[in-house]
Amino acid sequence: MISEIKLHGKANEKLDYFVTITGAELSSRYCYESLPEGDRFFSGRNEFIISPDGISYTGTGGSLCEYMFGVDLPLKDLLRKDVSNRLVMYGAFYDNTDNINFTNNTGGKESFDHVFLTGNAVSNYYFFLHASHKSEIKDIQRDILKNIGKQLKRSTTVGANDDTRLCREIFESLGDPRALVFLFRLLNRHNEEYFRAFNRFYSEQKMLTDEATTVLNELAKNFSIIPYQQERIKIDGMYKLTENKKIVDEYKDILISVSEKGQVNPSELAKLSRLRTLSLRLNIPHTLFDTLDELLLKDMNIVEVEEPDDVRDSRAIFESLFLQTDKIKGHISQEDLVKLLKAKQKSTLVRDQAFEGLLLDTVRACDEHARDRNDMSVLETMSYILTYFDRYDSTATAINNLAFMENSALSEDSTRSIFGNKEVFDQISPDLFRELFVDPLRDNRYLTRYGRKKIDALFQGLMQIKSGDTTYRDLAASISRVNDDDKMYTAIHRYIKDRFRSIYAELNSKEDQEIFIQDLNREIQSKGIVQGPIPHSVFEEIILDIRKESFYLNNLLPHIIVSRDNQVREDFLMNSGLDRFYVEELEKDYFEMNKIERNILEEIRK
Repeated sequence: MISEIKLHGKANEKLDYFVTITGAELSSRYCYESLPEGDRFFSGRNEFIISPDGISYTGTGGSLCEYMFGVDLPLKDLLRKDVSNRLVMYGAFYDNTDNINFTNNTGGKESFDHVFLTGNAVSNYYFFLHASHKSEIKDIQRDILKNIGKQLKRSTTVGANDDTRLCREIFESLGDPRALVFLFRLLNRHNEEYFRAFNRFYSEQKMLTDEATTVLNELAKNFSIIPYQQERIKIDGMYKLTENKKIVDEYKDILISVSEKGQVNPSELAKLSRLRTLSLRLNIPHTLFDTLDELLLKDMNIVEVEEPDDVRDSRAIFESLFLQTDKIKGHISQEDLVKLLKAKQKSTLVRDQAFEGLLLDTVRACDEHARDRNDMSVLETMSYILTYFDRYDSTATAINNLAFMENSALSEDSTRSIFGNKEVFDQISPDLFRELFVDPLRDNRYLTRYGRKKIDALFQGLMQIKSGDTTYRDLAASISRVNDDDKMYTAIHRYIKDRFRSIYAELNSKEDQEIFIQDLNREIQSKGIVQGPIPHSVFEEIILDIRKESFYLNNLLPHIIVSRDNQVREDFLMNSGLDRFYVEELEKDYFEMNKIERNILEEIRK
């Protein structure tokens, strides 16, 4: 006894159709005829006609296709993780309360262009059922959906194009041994060829080469595939790649998990942002995520917390440690490390505790994750990050001490340690060491003259060590010399100001200045204030600085106090070469000596 019939036909030059019929007594109940308008299949009150331009149908049944980008996706289906197919019953519609209403008006007609544009771009199913019992069509439709709806919306057979198995699934789900199932699969061969070509190219390199793009463009031109259809096919191909699908599905899972409570917190937003960032590296189009956001986030209350961009980026990176997708779980790229290190640097510079608080929370969460799930991978990744933070802390401490602390130098071992850390940071990103430790100091307005000289000597020395032009010992010695110059300048400057407060203003000629310097040199040597010879240039530099101080206190500062013109003050600080902190001490003494209100000083320093 025949239990299945399979037929294959062509509707036109690009569309094939496959018919599978399952049921009892097929030889007497299977009805087909060839009409001028196309091939007609019918049984009882049901019919399905395939013409060169489209299809028409009436009776029971509906359409079925695998979801892809561009297919209308009801929210109920999106919220069910196991639903993968779209099922539409003839004559059925949703009312205002999202309940399905059935009618007896089940007839319809669709062009092939409409079928493949609103349904799956490659393959779509239609079916009708000849039930053994007699009822109104709307009642039969309701029973059909009740019996087969759950199975069909979750069936993996739809995407596998296994018509025999799918037809059998429908038949068995009906629970009616006398039923007859007519299943029609419509295949767009041109779209299928384009889809296979794209998958072949994309799976090789996770991107399209120029050569691949040329081939695809030629196929699209020859087959007249419109741009929107090309985009749908590409997105579907990208999504179905295993590693990509895991990322998109995890993004969807996060949205689903927050849908019941109706709001998204910063932690969840960070995870979503992180998945989007990772998707860019895998060339997954944001259109997939935008569609999900539009469906699930449009009415969601987003709990916003004002965070600096660097803290928000860091939160996203830390949250990604707990993502479930194997390919991205705990994945920390060099770009991520750069962002984290710069966020740590910024939090230190502006004394913002947000980053450190986030870091402590993440470490605690990693510990709990390892304890509760017996999964050490997240904790290991966090430990990996913390080793870089430790390197940052030790390097920043050594260099900042060198820059801002008087009499601070570096030992040979310290220079070796800093050079080793420089190599590690620059392996993450070229010039990262300079960006983290040198540039911020050079931009610091309170960096002293000799502090700047020590930082420049350090950075140049590290570059020369790498090129083989100097040694750790020579670098430490050069920094020590700058430190000695600093101590010499400070000692002589203090002595001159204390001993000769009224003399330097009278040194108008070069000859008077030379005599003054010679006398001063002998006096300093005899008192043992500085050991060894003093370069002539040091005296000249100090005398010039003292003249600048005098000019500022006697001429500029009174004008600034009256006019409140802090731009004049800023110009002087920028161009005089005097240390800002030292000038601020002079200002403080001036205000106290002249009993000027302190709030005026605060105003001109803004």
